[in-house]
Amino acid sequence: MSNARRLDVPQCPTGLLPVCSGRLPYAAPIRAASEDKPATGTDLPSPQRTPPPGEEQPARDGALPAAARARANARRNRLAARAWAPSPALPGRELALVVLAGVLLAILTTWPLILHLPSRIAPDLGDPVRTAWEVAWVGHALLHDPLHLFDANAFYPHAHSLAFSDSLLGYGPAGLFGSGTVAALVRYNLLFLFAWSLCFVGAYLLARELGLGRLGAAAAGVAFAYAPYRITEAGHLHVISSGGIPLALFLLLRGYRRDRPKTGRRALVLAGWLVSAWQVSLGFTLGLQYCYLLALLALLVAIQWWRAPVPDGAGPAQPRAARARALLDSPLLAVTLVGVVLLGAVAVYQAVPYLQVANEYPTAKRTIKEVKNYSSGPAALLAAPAPNRVWGPVTEGLRDKVHSKNESVFFPGGLILVLALVGLLWRSRGPPLMPRLRLGLALGILVCSVLALGMGLTGAGYPYRILYDIAPGWNGVRVPGRIFTTATLFYALLAGAGAHLLAGAAAAWGERRAPHGLAGVVGVALAIGLLGEGAGHMAHPVVPQPARAEVGLPGPLLDLPTDGAADRVWQYFSTDGFYKIPVGNSTFDFPAVDDLRGGMSGFPDRASIEKLRFYGVRTVVLHLVLPKLPGIVGYAYAEPPDAAAAARKPVAGLGVTRRQVGSLVIYEIGPGPAALHGTD
Repeated sequence: MSNARRLDVPQCPTGLLPVCSGRLPYAAPIRAASEDKPATGTDLPSPQRTPPPGEEQPARDGALPAAARARANARRNRLAARAWAPSPALPGRELALVVLAGVLLAILTTWPLILHLPSRIAPDLGDPVRTAWEVAWVGHALLHDPLHLFDANAFYPHAHSLAFSDSLLGYGPAGLFGSGTVAALVRYNLLFLFAWSLCFVGAYLLARELGLGRLGAAAAGVAFAYAPYRITEAGHLHVISSGGIPLALFLLLRGYRRDRPKTGRRALVLAGWLVSAWQVSLGFTLGLQYCYLLALLALLVAIQWWRAPVPDGAGPAQPRAARARALLDSPLLAVTLVGVVLLGAVAVYQAVPYLQVANEYPTAKRTIKEVKNYSSGPAALLAAPAPNRVWGPVTEGLRDKVHSKNESVFFPGGLILVLALVGLLWRSRGPPLMPRLRLGLALGILVCSVLALGMGLTGAGYPYRILYDIAPGWNGVRVPGRIFTTATLFYALLAGAGAHLLAGAAAAWGERRAPHGLAGVVGVALAIGLLGEGAGHMAHPVVPQPARAEVGLPGPLLDLPTDGAADRVWQYFSTDGFYKIPVGNSTFDFPAVDDLRGGMSGFPDRASIEKLRFYGVRTVVLHLVLPKLPGIVGYAYAEPPDAAAAARKPVAGLGVTRRQVGSLVIYEIGPGPAALHGTD
């Protein structure tokens, strides 16, 4: 067979993903040697050999017998089907169009938020307004007191209060621009749009690097950014900010390929680790699962490297030792070590205050009971969020069986599911994703979906209980369902492959029976269908602003009524100067804040005033009019329960002064007796 057309095997990239097996780059189906059109791709080397007696010799002119030619072509097509796609060229025009598409899609799906950046917020007045305070505080601390960044102005006088929820440190630089409540709101809304845009762009680039065409990659970007699950997390910026995961994987995979210039590879690899560190800096909700994903991929790469055939020139005596020496001499090793150290430093810096909080506040530790409250049974895999336009009403009955209806609704979407199955099961010559990658993505979907159910799958809580008991960091996770974020990426890549294949089939059919451009029509229709299926209803309430009379009052200051819902707004108000406030909204309760809130039920009376003096509060602002806020049902009650009745109470003899300005009643707490605490 020495005269047969051959294919050269490129070096296997020692990159991020273990799915590269050192086989052919992705190529079109190999045509028969007798066809006029030459085979696509390069030649695979075949060893010279002497055929055994009785075997038919090839002709001198290079022609092969039909049976041998068929076997050779079948083998080449099998290799092409298992091929690792080459790194595509990504011209600046394509990148610019992708970024523009991501921004436009974010604006379209959140319309008309872009028209009301200084006054409205999506989707409610719950966590988003607290998050606006959070990002503003990080920027303020970076400018004025970076060594005490985690000692926020909320929950005075408790330390490390920024660590009472995900820190969003990575968005801190945005807080360097502007000040006050309006700037905090505009900043949050821009970051909100940025998060949706980055999800689309990151998934698109990763899909392109894995071998999908532009239409398939666009479908993958839409499927990831606008998966039905994501709409239920729209109020959690730290959860929807997952675009850094596919973007970092794209940069790492592209940088570790051997077919790129060394300087460019080092820059890409370093950028990949920087984006990874930035993603982790947004919080451990996604950062923890991403770190475990990186560790798993690194392990698979190491196994693949260990099992790979001995490269030419390594020598027969110590092949792995020779490869180890080559690895140590690699120009990417130093960059990789720098990137890993940087990622580890960011993770450790962020973890230290959280560990201190867990040690100082027993209620900050996630108990099994709390994790079970956010767990669900298999019905969650078929339940869609209520705001979803397509699947919300259809799956209402299944959603009733889910304990946490805003955290455990994991239906991937009908079109996404169908396209993912097409991408997984379609048997074709030269599929866009090699078989082991497709199987790996399917396995990842299965594992993430099971773990997202938390402790609700079995009575004993397994298999999630294994992570909770053994894996470092997982006992601090309150909501297991957010693991499904990683599953949506795997779904999106398979769905993009399905869209790629369907568009290709449409193109082949169109060459024979329809005008050109059918593939583009099919691809665009699929992307629009994915967008329509995933985007949901999103409210845009007006955000209240502090009255002029409240600006500049001496702190520590307490706004009343106080409860978990209203305190988010009071945190947001405090961005105007970052005066100390003794309350706030966190992911756990602790006795001091509960004691203060509970003591305000009779305000203003002697007991409540003495308690305020004990906690160092100098000013109280009682709000007679409150906006409609998303409540916390079951355990949070506004104190005092009737603001108007509290405003009518006399204050004589309490050592306080009172004045009313519009709908505000302002109390200044003078010196006097403080309540006794901590005594038997």
